[in-house]
Amino acid sequence: MKKPLIGISAVTAFNDRLHAQRVTYPQAVWAAGGEAILLPCNPDKSNVPQLVSMLDGLLVPGGADVTPELYGEEKMDVCGSTFRFEDEYDMELIKEAVKQGKPILAICRGMQIMNVLYGGTLYQDIPTQYETTQNHSMFEDGAENLHTVNLEEDSHLARILGAYKDVKVNTSHHQAVKDLAEGFRLTGRAPDGIPEAMENRDGSIICMQWHPERMQDMEMYRNLFIDFVNRCNK
Repeated sequence: MKKPLIGISAVTAFNDRLHAQRVTYPQAVWAAGGEAILLPCNPDKSNVPQLVSMLDGLLVPGGADVTPELYGEEKMDVCGSTFRFEDEYDMELIKEAVKQGKPILAICRGMQIMNVLYGGTLYQDIPTQYETTQNHSMFEDGAENLHTVNLEEDSHLARILGAYKDVKVNTSHHQAVKDLAEGFRLTGRAPDGIPEAMENRDGSIICMQWHPERMQDMEMYRNLFIDFVNRCNK
């Protein structure tokens, strides 16, 4: 039986000598019954339509900060490393996946890229621009930062997870959605009000700020990837 093929965008590293991604992304796809392929960031974006036509779904993963110029702002000192060519390549992948009707799961930076692509803006740095005592970044020793998120009860994400109040999440971000993109619904917030999940109206695009691929010990997050892979199989 043919397995759904999920594309996962890769990041460049070591001065462009390496295209890579965390192993937890393909592992989560494999465990859900799909097959995964990494998509190197090609400066020549003319290949994107052909590439996406080979896929059954697209996973837009975490990574570096999003280039502020893409949402009309100057880069602040507190903004981290940015790679505009990666941002623009992911945007091309998303636009083509939408055009071809392929389901999309966007995680962490993926949610931010999605929001910027469709006209939204970001907080460049939560501690600087948003009054909160909640730490959204990964702890300094690399340990997961666990807190809760409340989801909209009637959201696609809540239906998939089978929960909506005090949902346990792990976050490692210092940027977040500020102004929401047109065509999307904000479906989850942290206790301090920071946006943590959004989706489009038909649920073909589901986005979250946390990392479900690193919480596969929880049934709800295994179900999230199973649902995604199953939707990619239609």
